[in-house]
Amino acid sequence: METTKSRVLIVEDNSDDEALLLRQLTKAGFAKNVRVIHNGKHALKFLHSGEHDLIAVFLDLHLPEVNGLEILEKVRGHEHLKTLPVIVMTSSNHPDEIARCHRLGVNGFVQKPITFSTFSKAIADTFHSPLAFEPVSRSHE
Repeated sequence: METTKSRVLIVEDNSDDEALLLRQLTKAGFAKNVRVIHNGKHALKFLHSGEHDLIAVFLDLHLPEVNGLEILEKVRGHEHLKTLPVIVMTSSNHPDEIARCHRLGVNGFVQKPITFSTFSKAIADTFHSPLAFEPVSRSHE
């Protein structure tokens, strides 16, 4: 039996932000094969495992065990991951953190609190998908 490798990685410890991003990825057609990891140490282990065929990482900066800046630095220093699109999501407005993200070549930057429109723009910019701009309707099931 063939297993499908993960294509999108979400590294986020806030369940509300995780749910919002999953909804938008679903609407944009990119939710298949999403992997969610809630702490930085496990994210690094997964990234270095090779058990993925990632097209993007959505990365919170403030994570348990290993922070997002350390993850971004390791990704950019890894030969097979250095061109992987990384979208940072953070509540930080600290100029040094933001500048460091840009120096490390972040592909997108989403300021928290996250809204559908900020996620949509990040997804659209990364995947060049006009579907990402369509609002997600809430199900009444």
